[in-house]
Amino acid sequence: MKTGRNDPCPCGSGTKYKHCCLGNGDGQGRSGFAQDIFDEITEAAAEQPFESLEELNAYTAALMNERNHWARADFCGLSSVQMSHLLYAPFTSPETVRFATDIEPGPDIEIMGIFFALVQAIGESGLKATAKGNLPLKFCKSMAHQLSEAADDQRRLRIGGISSETDLEQLHCTRLVAELAGLIRKYRGHFVMTRKCKDMLAGQDHGGIYLDLLKSYATQFSWAYRDLYPEAEIVQHSFLYTLFLLASFGDSQHPQQFYEDKFLNAFPMAIDMFEETSYSTAEDSARRCYFLRALDRFAAFFGLAELVSESQELYDYRYSVRKTVLLERFVTFTFGAPP
Repeated sequence: MKTGRNDPCPCGSGTKYKHCCLGNGDGQGRSGFAQDIFDEITEAAAEQPFESLEELNAYTAALMNERNHWARADFCGLSSVQMSHLLYAPFTSPETVRFATDIEPGPDIEIMGIFFALVQAIGESGLKATAKGNLPLKFCKSMAHQLSEAADDQRRLRIGGISSETDLEQLHCTRLVAELAGLIRKYRGHFVMTRKCKDMLAGQDHGGIYLDLLKSYATQFSWAYRDLYPEAEIVQHSFLYTLFLLASFGDSQHPQQFYEDKFLNAFPMAIDMFEETSYSTAEDSARRCYFLRALDRFAAFFGLAELVSESQELYDYRYSVRKTVLLERFVTFTFGAPP
């Protein structure tokens, strides 16, 4: 059967075929893992030629199955099968990862604080939308003030003049994700809570709300919408690998480069998704994009990582990263930790 562009790459890398070995049919440019498989098959055929295509296919399938269960250094000890679960079945692989809902994510978590303020403003009567379908300006300015008061690093807040909802991207993002999660909707020109949302709030199911928001943010909302970088889907698709890295290494504080390195070791093809410019290499852009999307606007936004500034200089955006207690309570990886 022909491998589709969006199918998992048959080399076992855990990424989509179009981002891995597509176009490398002559063996040039294969990933190290794929090249090892190719070399071993070639060596086996030289020592004892296969008598039929069926015999070659059976040998290849057995070899691939064995290798796909080996721990890989570039995946921090995960196998290709485990990585595939993280990338393509993040919420339907209990043998790999489990999420808890018996947690109490409070308003100190950025997305939850914004969500609670939003549903409070909506209330029972709803919140009138603007002509463009956005949240009213008065509420947006109130949220900007609230976020500014709570921020421990004004440089990460990125709040300028507020003339509409889209100028406060944290609020805009939360509103869109809440809609995707089926928690709020528009009805006759007003934002209203759905029955699902009302029931969860009445039952104090804040853990369930948090999980629904995270699922929608990770699988439905486009992370590229929040910045000017290329699509680079692998940054978003590997969100659970980012949480695995934090769970494995986050007890100690590490510079952001530590996690950028591990991401690029696992997915070196990510660099090819960026173009070199007069002021930045493709790798530098890939690193900045990963930090912004995966560590800042995902892990920290959901209270799963803490970013500590390494400099007080205005334009020096270097951070150290460590995991939070919420991460330990919320996510449990059910396979062995990396060596």
